[in-house]
Amino acid sequence: MKHLVLVLVFSFLVVGCTSLKDVSESSHNSESFVGIEDGNLIYQGEITEASNDVIFSSYRAAEFKPNRLLISSQGGEIGAGMNLGQWVRDNNLDVEVIRVCASSCANYVLPAANTKYLRKDSILIWHGSAWQSNWHVDHEHRETFNTHITLMRQKETDFYADIAVDNLLTTYGQSKFNFLDFTLGLFGKGAVGYDYSKADMEKFGLVNIVLLDGEWDWRKYRPDRASLVKRIKVDDDFEFELRRFEI
Repeated sequence: MKHLVLVLVFSFLVVGCTSLKDVSESSHNSESFVGIEDGNLIYQGEITEASNDVIFSSYRAAEFKPNRLLISSQGGEIGAGMNLGQWVRDNNLDVEVIRVCASSCANYVLPAANTKYLRKDSILIWHGSAWQSNWHVDHEHRETFNTHITLMRQKETDFYADIAVDNLLTTYGQSKFNFLDFTLGLFGKGAVGYDYSKADMEKFGLVNIVLLDGEWDWRKYRPDRASLVKRIKVDDDFEFELRRFEI
């Protein structure tokens, strides 16, 4: 029972508040599909270990192996996200964001790609990770949670060091994301997360970003979603650092 409760806690806090679902524009965009279709490697929907197994096995079985993963996901559990990101890394895959890449997708899958492809209306959303400090777990499950989050934090630190990304990427915006922003977001009246400019993403180590349409200005093309994501400016004196957070 403790394991079940812990999973539910992670599903809420790591995937994000339920208003992340509002980022999708229609039921069509939120349909799930994982596998190879028309020669394309596609991951559409929540990141789960079950979906990971499907994409891994589909890739292994494919006679022609695509070198680009097309993804649209609002995230998933931390461990599943890192496992998918590590697989992308191990297979030297590129990643293209179809519609939205949020939470564990933005944390682990996009950064692990060899080349990161963004469409003009691709939405990226960060809102924390294993290293965030504002976890809210009741006393009964605190010990189990602490054991698990310690493992996830070490895994996350090693993962970012391997892909040469500053692990401040996932939590930097929280220092600029005030309580009012968060509270309004919970009630669907404010931002549910944050993003960075292309130049600021590169400061964290997210390099090889290609704009497929020659621009990335999703707020112009999807203005009804613009209020859900706060643009965070990285300070001019920011200095890149590997293993910034370490057990």
